[in-house]
Amino acid sequence: MIVVVISMVSFVAFVYVIGMLIPKRQEYVKKAEFKVSPEMVFQSVTDFKNQASWRKDLQEIRVKDENTWTEISSGGTAITFKTKQKVQNQFFEIEIIEAKGFKGYWVGTFEQTAVGTAVVFKEVVIIENPFFRVLSLLFVDLDKSMNTYVDNLEKKLGD
Repeated sequence: MIVVVISMVSFVAFVYVIGMLIPKRQEYVKKAEFKVSPEMVFQSVTDFKNQASWRKDLQEIRVKDENTWTEISSGGTAITFKTKQKVQNQFFEIEIIEAKGFKGYWVGTFEQTAVGTAVVFKEVVIIENPFFRVLSLLFVDLDKSMNTYVDNLEKKLGD
C-alpha cells in the first residue's frame, strides 16, 4: 500500500515539475493570403454571430451582447470572448474572458495586397496552472486549430 501511495505522489510531483518547465505563455501565429478584399475578410472574421455557419470546428455561438460571445466547439468546450479593439478592415483584437484553466487573446491584422489581402492571426494563451500546461501540451493543438480556422475561412471566402 505504501509503495502505491509513494508511486502516486511521485507521479503527481513529476507531472508538476514538467508543468513548471513548460512556459505559461504560448504564442501561435498564422499568416495567410486571400484573393478577396480586406473588407470581405474583415467582415467574415469580425461577424462572430454567423461564424458557426462556416466554421466546422464550432457547434454554436451564444451572443451575450454586441461585443461579447461564447463559442461552443464541436467537442462541447465553451470559451467566452470580448472585442477589445477593432479598426475597420485593418485590426481586430479579442480577449478570452472566460475559459477553464487559461486566459489570453487573439489578434488579426489585415493588409491590402496586389492580389487581395494578407492576414496575420496571432493567438496568445496563458496557462497559470502547471498541471493544465501538461494537459494542454498533450491534448490541445492550437496550431492545428489555427490551421482549421484559416482553412474554413478560405472555403467561406471562395479562395
